[in-house]
Amino acid sequence: MRHFLIIFFFLIYSTVFANITVYFNYGIFSTGNSKPYLETYLTIAGNSVKFKPVDGSYQASINVSWKILKGTEIVKASNYNVLSPKTSDTLRLPSFIDSQRFSIENGQYTLELVVTDNANSGKKTTHSEKINVLIKREKKVYNSDFQILESFTKSATPSALNKNGYDLIPYNINYFPKTQNALKFYLESYNLDTVIGPSTKFVYSYYVENSENLQKLMGLSGFQKQLAARVNPLLAQFDITQLPTGNYNLVIEVKDSLNKVQSQKKWFFQRQSDAAPIIESVTGNIKTIEEFFNNFQSTDSLKQFVECLWPISSVKEREWQQTQVARKDPSIMRSYLVGYWKQQSGDTIDPLKIWISYYKEVLEANALLKCGKQKGYYTDRGRVYLQYGKPDQRTQIMSEPNTYPYEIWQYNRIYDKATKRFFSNKKFIFANFAIADDCYKLIHSEVRGEIFDERWRFKLVNRMQQSGNVDDTAPTKTYGSNIDDNFNNPR
Repeated sequence: MRHFLIIFFFLIYSTVFANITVYFNYGIFSTGNSKPYLETYLTIAGNSVKFKPVDGSYQASINVSWKILKGTEIVKASNYNVLSPKTSDTLRLPSFIDSQRFSIENGQYTLELVVTDNANSGKKTTHSEKINVLIKREKKVYNSDFQILESFTKSATPSALNKNGYDLIPYNINYFPKTQNALKFYLESYNLDTVIGPSTKFVYSYYVENSENLQKLMGLSGFQKQLAARVNPLLAQFDITQLPTGNYNLVIEVKDSLNKVQSQKKWFFQRQSDAAPIIESVTGNIKTIEEFFNNFQSTDSLKQFVECLWPISSVKEREWQQTQVARKDPSIMRSYLVGYWKQQSGDTIDPLKIWISYYKEVLEANALLKCGKQKGYYTDRGRVYLQYGKPDQRTQIMSEPNTYPYEIWQYNRIYDKATKRFFSNKKFIFANFAIADDCYKLIHSEVRGEIFDERWRFKLVNRMQQSGNVDDTAPTKTYGSNIDDNFNNPR
């Protein structure tokens, strides 16, 4: 996959179209019958084309002409018009997208593209690019190209943006400015059924690494467990709010049941951010807990430092913390924070060290487990992460038929920081009922004092599978549903 807009450390080279600002990208995919196809993505900047009056508003129109050549022979061609959304605000002209699919055989091709403003025929530009197609039905795992996404939602109507029940809106550059804090992506793998066997378990492991030293970044990793098929889709995302400025790779690995990597694919991207590296943002040259909190004069910062203690605090401590926050007195909050961490550390541990260790986890929770504008430490997943620690196994299911997206966290042995208790072999179930906003709710847990619901499986499925019998604890199994297997055998 190539990107027509290339950016190097935030200096945008003039490789966008000279007359019309068009961001171009493409991907090679395969059908269930192992027939390759080319998918193209265009984003047209609204301020680079002419909007004309239409029915009391304004609208732009462009003409797109494609040619795909093998040598000098034209094997595919298409010519059509694309309309922008209508707008009444000529100062904020909307961008618009176009996506096309072309069936194509394995081989080497040249793609030629012409984009013309229909309101100004002289405003025309061309682009040419070499592409290579190689996906076969043989005993080898192939991956599609990455499709980086602006957003994804459940499909309501058929369109060129549909894949596996979702509308996928493309994000056509490999640069993420500070205003863009989500890395969403889609990928398909092929032939796993022939390589490891039909319906055999495997895992998608995905993470972000530094592109220079290939070091895997803490907190930016995940996995999904699936069963081998001709086509296996992966739809996932990362919150990159706390990802500092730099060059990175998004990495996908397909691992079989023996943890052997059957395939790997990487995608390079760049990030611009005000976020400092975690260790630098919380330590610097500070030596004591008093020094750390005295360094903060902002009431808002101190307020967040107190609030983030909520997941690891007792009921009485939470009541006291709410009182400190409500009074908005910086000196009282500083005194409370110093006293809290000195009490936690006892006589043998440096309170600054345990605060720094905990605050790293807070930053991770805020970056990876938040819900909309709600801080991660106030979400169900974030609270569990901070109260009990990182799970030993985290199974993320985003596209199982007839279920909401859900996660299963398993702890082999955990320590409850709020009640000072140890537990063994406990699980938590979270569900995302809104799908698009990444807000997961805790619906069941095996830990004493947490939500316990024997009918939690019914909460994951649609209304058609509900039962009025209170003794029923599980819905009827449907095609593609692996709720029980995921719960009993997390990895």
